[in-house]
Amino acid sequence: MITFKERLKKLRFHFELTKSGAIARRYFVIGAFDGALTILGVILGAYVAEASVHPELAKQLILGAGVAGGVALAVSSAVGAYEAERVEHLLSHRHLEKAMLCAVEGTRKEAMNVSVIVSAFAHGIAPLLAAFVPLVPFYFMGLDEAVATATVMTLALLFVLGAYLGSLIKEMLVYTGLRFVIAGLATAIALILIGGH
Repeated sequence: MITFKERLKKLRFHFELTKSGAIARRYFVIGAFDGALTILGVILGAYVAEASVHPELAKQLILGAGVAGGVALAVSSAVGAYEAERVEHLLSHRHLEKAMLCAVEGTRKEAMNVSVIVSAFAHGIAPLLAAFVPLVPFYFMGLDEAVATATVMTLALLFVLGAYLGSLIKEMLVYTGLRFVIAGLATAIALILIGGH
């Protein structure tokens, strides 16, 4: 019987062998960025289009489309990452087998499967979390306050993502964080301008 400690050690070895940690980190940041901006788009689009005429409808649209969009984005991201990573690992594995002139089984194949699953999970869970966080205020606040709070929360999340990436490469946290915030602000301004016409 394999103990939990042994399983953890084996999993850590698989992570190192396939560089799964770096791949999962990349997928998580990309997924969270996509989720945050997508839901910001839903929030601002519904708000600009309906708030002045039908504020209750705008709130319902934001919650309904936001939840549905978050789930759809999570499924799409997870399946896309799973298939992309599976194919990339198979191509790499076949290249290795061709170079070695023999089949390669065992640990390397197990590690590939772990990497594929971890990548899919990271890319699926990230947009789901990033999508639902800005929707929380709409359950407790009025429409105007919820939109303002959700926008600030989204920009804060983008700043944290950017700062995290900056910390990995020893770049100024504020600089990298603000680059992500600027992308969010530019998106928000474009959506407001589009919705106003």
